[in-house]
Amino acid sequence: MMARGWLSLPLAAALGACLPEAPPADVPPGVSVPRMPSPPLAQSPDVDLRDRESAEARGQHVVFDGIAEGLAWPSLEKALGPRGPGDTVTIQAARTVRVIDVLRAAWTVRANDVRIQTPDGAGEMHVVRLGAKGAKSAGCHLAVFLRQDGSLRVAAPGGPREVGGEHPAEALARALESESARCPIKYVAFGAESDDAAWGPVFDVLVAVDGEKAAGEARYVLAQPMRASGRAPPP
Repeated sequence: MMARGWLSLPLAAALGACLPEAPPADVPPGVSVPRMPSPPLAQSPDVDLRDRESAEARGQHVVFDGIAEGLAWPSLEKALGPRGPGDTVTIQAARTVRVIDVLRAAWTVRANDVRIQTPDGAGEMHVVRLGAKGAKSAGCHLAVFLRQDGSLRVAAPGGPREVGGEHPAEALARALESESARCPIKYVAFGAESDDAAWGPVFDVLVAVDGEKAAGEARYVLAQPMRASGRAPPP
Protein backbone atom coordinates (compact mmCIF):
# COMPACT_ATOMS: atom_id res chain seq x y z
CA MET A 1 0.00 0.00 0.00
CA MET A 2 2.84 2.40 0.81
CA ALA A 3 4.38 2.85 -2.63
CA ARG A 4 7.40 5.09 -2.98
CA GLY A 5 6.47 7.23 -5.95
CA TRP A 6 3.32 9.17 -6.79
CA LEU A 7 1.65 11.14 -9.56
CA SER A 8 0.28 14.67 -9.41
CA LEU A 9 -3.32 14.44 -10.65
CA PRO A 10 -6.61 16.25 -9.97
CA LEU A 11 -7.83 14.91 -6.63
CA ALA A 12 -11.17 13.44 -7.69
CA ALA A 13 -9.56 11.60 -10.60
CA ALA A 14 -6.70 10.41 -8.40
CA LEU A 15 -8.91 8.92 -5.73
CA GLY A 16 -11.35 7.59 -8.28
CA ALA A 17 -8.52 5.72 -9.97
CA CYS A 18 -7.34 4.08 -6.77
CA LEU A 19 -10.68 3.14 -5.25
CA PRO A 20 -12.41 0.14 -6.83
CA GLU A 21 -16.07 0.11 -7.74
CA ALA A 22 -18.43 -1.11 -5.03
CA PRO A 23 -22.14 -1.95 -4.84
CA PRO A 24 -24.40 0.96 -3.90
CA ALA A 25 -24.86 1.47 -0.18
CA ASP A 26 -28.10 0.17 1.33
CA VAL A 27 -29.46 3.66 1.91
CA PRO A 28 -32.48 4.98 -0.03
CA PRO A 29 -31.81 8.08 -2.17
CA GLY A 30 -32.35 11.32 -0.30
CA VAL A 31 -32.04 9.72 3.13
CA SER A 32 -29.16 11.12 5.19
CA VAL A 33 -27.11 8.87 7.43
CA PRO A 34 -26.77 10.19 11.02
CA ARG A 35 -23.25 11.27 11.88
CA MET A 36 -21.59 10.10 15.05
CA PRO A 37 -21.04 12.98 17.49
CA SER A 38 -17.49 13.91 18.41
CA PRO A 39 -16.27 12.28 21.63
CA PRO A 40 -16.25 14.53 24.72
CA LEU A 41 -13.17 16.30 26.01
CA ALA A 42 -11.39 14.62 28.91
CA GLN A 43 -10.32 17.01 31.64
CA SER A 44 -7.85 14.46 33.00
CA PRO A 45 -6.36 12.54 30.07
CA ASP A 46 -4.73 9.18 30.72
CA VAL A 47 -1.64 10.27 28.78
CA ASP A 48 -0.42 13.84 28.38
CA LEU A 49 2.29 14.39 25.76
CA ARG A 50 3.97 17.75 26.19
CA ASP A 51 7.66 17.11 25.55
CA ARG A 52 9.82 14.96 23.34
CA GLU A 53 10.12 11.31 24.44
CA SER A 54 8.25 11.77 27.73
CA ALA A 55 4.69 11.81 29.04
CA GLU A 56 2.54 12.19 32.12
CA ALA A 57 0.55 8.98 32.50
CA ARG A 58 -1.99 8.62 35.32
CA GLY A 59 0.10 10.65 37.74
CA GLN A 60 3.47 9.26 36.70
CA HIS A 61 6.20 10.88 34.63
CA VAL A 62 7.57 8.39 32.13
CA VAL A 63 10.43 8.69 29.65
CA PHE A 64 10.57 6.66 26.46
CA ASP A 65 12.55 3.52 27.17
CA GLY A 66 11.93 1.44 24.08
CA ILE A 67 14.08 0.76 21.04
CA ALA A 68 14.79 3.98 19.13
CA GLU A 69 13.60 2.52 15.83
CA GLY A 70 10.51 0.97 17.43
CA LEU A 71 7.17 2.10 18.78
CA ALA A 72 6.76 0.04 21.98
CA TRP A 73 6.94 2.20 25.13
CA PRO A 74 7.35 -0.20 28.10
CA SER A 75 7.28 2.38 30.92
CA LEU A 76 4.10 3.95 29.51
CA GLU A 77 2.47 0.52 29.27
CA LYS A 78 3.34 -0.13 32.92
CA ALA A 79 2.05 3.27 34.08
CA LEU A 80 -1.31 2.76 32.36
CA GLY A 81 -1.79 -0.60 34.02
CA PRO A 82 -4.24 -3.36 33.06
CA ARG A 83 -7.00 -2.44 30.61
CA GLY A 84 -10.08 -4.35 29.56
CA PRO A 85 -10.97 -4.82 25.88
CA GLY A 86 -13.76 -2.25 26.14
CA ASP A 87 -11.72 0.43 27.90
CA THR A 88 -10.90 3.68 26.12
CA VAL A 89 -7.64 5.56 26.68
CA THR A 90 -7.44 9.33 26.25
CA ILE A 91 -4.20 10.80 24.90
CA GLN A 92 -3.71 14.55 24.96
CA ALA A 93 -0.89 15.79 22.74
CA ALA A 94 0.52 19.27 22.35
CA ARG A 95 0.81 20.55 18.79
CA THR A 96 4.57 20.80 19.12
CA VAL A 97 5.32 17.19 20.07
CA ARG A 98 6.65 14.99 17.30
CA VAL A 99 4.54 12.60 15.30
CA ILE A 100 6.73 9.72 16.51
CA ASP A 101 5.88 10.53 20.14
CA VAL A 102 2.15 10.31 19.42
CA LEU A 103 2.65 7.12 17.40
CA ARG A 104 4.49 5.49 20.30
CA ALA A 105 1.75 6.38 22.78
CA ALA A 106 -1.04 5.21 20.49
CA TRP A 107 0.79 2.02 19.54
CA THR A 108 1.30 1.17 23.21
CA VAL A 109 -2.49 1.09 23.74
CA ARG A 110 -3.30 -0.31 20.31
CA ALA A 111 -5.61 -2.99 21.74
CA ASN A 112 -7.98 -0.28 23.00
CA ASP A 113 -9.90 2.54 21.39
CA VAL A 114 -8.14 5.87 21.82
CA ARG A 115 -9.51 9.37 22.18
CA ILE A 116 -6.82 11.78 21.07
CA GLN A 117 -7.21 15.46 21.84
CA THR A 118 -5.10 18.36 20.61
CA PRO A 119 -5.73 22.12 20.32
CA ASP A 120 -6.03 23.75 16.93
CA GLY A 121 -3.94 26.75 15.91
CA ALA A 122 -6.28 29.08 17.84
CA GLY A 123 -6.07 27.00 21.02
CA GLU A 124 -9.49 25.30 20.81
CA MET A 125 -9.29 21.65 21.82
CA HIS A 126 -10.61 18.96 19.46
CA VAL A 127 -11.11 15.24 20.03
CA VAL A 128 -10.95 12.42 17.49
CA ARG A 129 -11.44 8.71 18.12
CA LEU A 130 -8.83 6.22 16.89
CA GLY A 131 -9.87 2.60 16.45
CA ALA A 132 -8.31 -0.27 18.33
CA LYS A 133 -6.12 -2.71 16.46
CA GLY A 134 -8.49 -5.15 14.80
CA ALA A 135 -8.78 -7.80 12.15
CA LYS A 136 -8.29 -6.60 8.60
CA SER A 137 -11.48 -6.44 6.56
CA ALA A 138 -12.18 -6.29 2.86
CA GLY A 139 -12.85 -2.89 1.38
CA CYS A 140 -11.10 0.34 0.52
CA HIS A 141 -8.35 1.73 2.69
CA LEU A 142 -6.13 4.80 2.47
CA ALA A 143 -3.09 6.26 4.17
CA VAL A 144 -2.54 10.02 4.25
CA PHE A 145 0.92 11.43 4.98
CA LEU A 146 1.66 15.11 5.50
CA ARG A 147 4.72 16.36 3.63
CA GLN A 148 7.07 19.14 4.71
CA ASP A 149 5.62 21.58 2.16
CA GLY A 150 2.08 21.07 3.54
CA SER A 151 0.85 18.87 0.71
CA LEU A 152 -0.49 15.37 1.29
CA ARG A 153 0.61 12.04 -0.10
CA VAL A 154 -2.31 9.66 -0.33
CA ALA A 155 -1.25 6.00 -0.49
CA ALA A 156 -3.98 3.72 -1.80
CA PRO A 157 -4.39 0.36 -3.58
CA GLY A 158 -4.21 1.98 -7.01
CA GLY A 159 -0.97 3.79 -6.20
CA PRO A 160 -0.02 6.97 -4.32
CA ARG A 161 -1.23 10.43 -5.30
CA GLU A 162 -0.45 13.99 -4.24
CA VAL A 163 -2.95 16.51 -2.84
CA GLY A 164 -1.73 20.09 -2.87
CA GLY A 165 -3.19 23.58 -3.13
CA GLU A 166 -4.02 26.16 -0.49
CA HIS A 167 -6.27 23.88 1.59
CA PRO A 168 -5.22 20.26 0.98
CA ALA A 169 -6.97 18.86 4.08
CA GLU A 170 -10.32 20.32 3.05
CA ALA A 171 -9.81 19.16 -0.54
CA LEU A 172 -9.07 15.66 0.71
CA ALA A 173 -12.21 15.63 2.86
CA ARG A 174 -14.42 16.65 -0.08
CA ALA A 175 -12.94 13.98 -2.31
CA LEU A 176 -13.26 11.26 0.32
CA GLU A 177 -16.91 12.10 0.90
CA SER A 178 -17.58 11.74 -2.82
CA GLU A 179 -15.58 8.58 -3.34
CA SER A 180 -16.84 6.78 -0.21
CA ALA A 181 -20.18 6.46 -1.98
CA ARG A 182 -18.43 4.39 -4.66
CA CYS A 183 -16.45 2.21 -2.28
CA PRO A 184 -17.06 2.32 1.49
CA ILE A 185 -13.75 3.08 3.19
CA LYS A 186 -12.82 0.65 5.97
CA TYR A 187 -9.97 2.62 7.50
CA VAL A 188 -7.84 5.71 6.95
CA ALA A 189 -4.32 5.92 8.35
CA PHE A 190 -2.77 9.32 9.12
CA GLY A 191 0.87 10.26 9.57
CA ALA A 192 3.73 12.39 8.29
CA GLU A 193 6.57 11.84 5.88
CA SER A 194 9.00 12.54 8.72
CA ASP A 195 8.86 11.05 12.23
CA ASP A 196 10.19 14.38 13.55
CA ALA A 197 7.34 16.43 12.03
CA ALA A 198 5.16 18.37 14.48
CA TRP A 199 1.96 16.57 15.43
CA GLY A 200 -0.35 19.62 15.19
CA PRO A 201 -0.62 19.88 11.38
CA VAL A 202 -1.19 16.11 11.09
CA PHE A 203 -4.00 16.32 13.63
CA ASP A 204 -5.52 19.21 11.63
CA VAL A 205 -5.81 16.88 8.63
CA LEU A 206 -7.47 14.23 10.78
CA VAL A 207 -9.92 16.78 12.20
CA ALA A 208 -10.81 18.05 8.72
CA VAL A 209 -11.73 14.54 7.57
CA ASP A 210 -13.52 13.66 10.81
CA GLY A 211 -15.42 16.95 11.04
CA GLU A 212 -17.11 16.27 7.72
CA LYS A 213 -17.34 12.51 8.37
CA ALA A 214 -15.90 12.38 4.85
CA ALA A 215 -14.80 8.76 5.19
CA GLY A 216 -18.12 7.57 6.56
CA GLU A 217 -17.72 5.19 9.48
CA ALA A 218 -14.13 4.25 8.60
CA ARG A 219 -11.73 3.56 11.45
CA TYR A 220 -8.94 6.08 11.93
CA VAL A 221 -5.47 4.79 12.73
CA LEU A 222 -1.94 6.20 12.82
CA ALA A 223 0.89 4.92 10.64
CA GLN A 224 4.42 5.52 9.41
CA PRO A 225 5.30 5.54 5.70
CA MET A 226 7.61 2.76 4.60
CA ARG A 227 10.18 5.27 3.38
CA ALA A 228 10.61 6.57 6.94
CA SER A 229 10.52 3.37 8.93
CA GLY A 230 10.78 0.42 6.57
CA ARG A 231 7.34 -0.71 7.75
CA ALA A 232 3.93 0.59 8.70
CA PRO A 233 1.99 -0.51 11.78
CA PRO A 234 -1.07 -2.57 10.83
CA PRO A 235 -4.43 -0.98 11.63
